[in-house]
Amino acid sequence: MKHFEFSVPPLPHYIMSGEDTYVPQQAHPNRRNINVFDLIAVTKGELFIGEEDGAEWAIGPGQTLILRPDKYHYSLKPCQSETHFYWVHFQTKGTWQELDDYEGDTLALHHFPIPPFHQSDLFRISLPRVCTLTNKVDFFEKIQKLILLSKQPSLTARWQEQTLFQEWLIQLHGEQKPRVHSSVIQVAEKAAHYLQQNYHKAITNEKLSTELNFHPVYITRCMKQVYGCTPQEYVKKYRIEQAKIHLLNSERSIGEISEMVGFSTSQYFTRSFSQQMKITPLKFRQQYR
Repeated sequence: MKHFEFSVPPLPHYIMSGEDTYVPQQAHPNRRNINVFDLIAVTKGELFIGEEDGAEWAIGPGQTLILRPDKYHYSLKPCQSETHFYWVHFQTKGTWQELDDYEGDTLALHHFPIPPFHQSDLFRISLPRVCTLTNKVDFFEKIQKLILLSKQPSLTARWQEQTLFQEWLIQLHGEQKPRVHSSVIQVAEKAAHYLQQNYHKAITNEKLSTELNFHPVYITRCMKQVYGCTPQEYVKKYRIEQAKIHLLNSERSIGEISEMVGFSTSQYFTRSFSQQMKITPLKFRQQYR
């Protein structure tokens, strides 16, 4: 199932919303590069819409469609009956992509380069390209509230719009049926917990396998599906995060910190730290203390 995947933070943000009713033989307008994501939610009738890559949809009652901000979309044919729908425009200042299959909630351990002394982990959220709503009433009520808030001029209303929009996104996200089984998520989370609790020790795939009672290949596959990295990649990044705390809050030497956080040698620690942070541990300490 096609979906849009957004890197967060920053969260996608709400711009505006509204509703329309088309009479028979009235068609949705053709538009090019509108520069916002356009979500259409039909409550009555049917809309026939296509996009420049050849994709075509017939969106009926209780269904939603998200149109890309960077492509030409057009009407395939006029409405055959009276059609009512809501529309919501939103955008993101982060990165996004369109993918073919939704694999469930995933975490990506990529970091912002600034500020390096207090980084936020990026994660990903996905929204279905097309879906049939399971809770239509609540979904449409949220859009109606957004429309009402847009008519209020206060700053509080603008804040409430964004808050309500995030709740609405969570609901839309939950309409997807993930391909990743819950057991895969459980194994990945158990592995991550063990790695965080024992990062200062020497950890091999065999040791992790013994502790979790799963084959190391299976554990690695679960970690890559959920966290986007292998167990060894995960623990190395976690060790570097712990090393940064020691660099900024202690007088210990680079060698002592390297040993404390589980690196086999200070040379390997310095090389790994420099690759991830684009700065040596010593320069990191000098710059941010």
